[in-house]
Amino acid sequence: MIKFFLINLLLMLLPTKNYLFSIEPPKTLIIKDLKESEVNLEVEVNDNLSLHYDGWLFDKNVKTENFCDAKGKKFDSTVEKPFRPTPTLFNFKIGKGLVIPGWELGLLKMKKGGIRCLVIPYQLAYGHREMGNVIPAYSTLIFEVTLIEIYKSKN
Repeated sequence: MIKFFLINLLLMLLPTKNYLFSIEPPKTLIIKDLKESEVNLEVEVNDNLSLHYDGWLFDKNVKTENFCDAKGKKFDSTVEKPFRPTPTLFNFKIGKGLVIPGWELGLLKMKKGGIRCLVIPYQLAYGHREMGNVIPAYSTLIFEVTLIEIYKSKN
């Protein structure tokens, strides 16, 4: 009885702080809306999109429980120097294979004006390919995408 009491007392006195641990890269695409838009216009296949984005390498050494917060080295941005001298919208037609598969899947149903985090496993990013000295082979990537405009396809 005394042993039980002492164990319970010890558990009550221990700090209740949430300890964070590093996390392994996900094996599937993670889609998280950081800001949901009220606009009733969403991305469908064959739409032309204009957006801004920032991209980071996934860092499994970051102590977090949130995959979107495991940001390592930033490798690209449409709004920040030294990646772009001035902010430049990124434009492409979705569903035509013009971007990595993680974007093709992760941007569908996103609403105009929204901000979305995509954590893309290497299989849906560049796979075994190295992208210059910036993205190593087998890299999981994190993107924060702000969807500026959707131009609906006439097809």
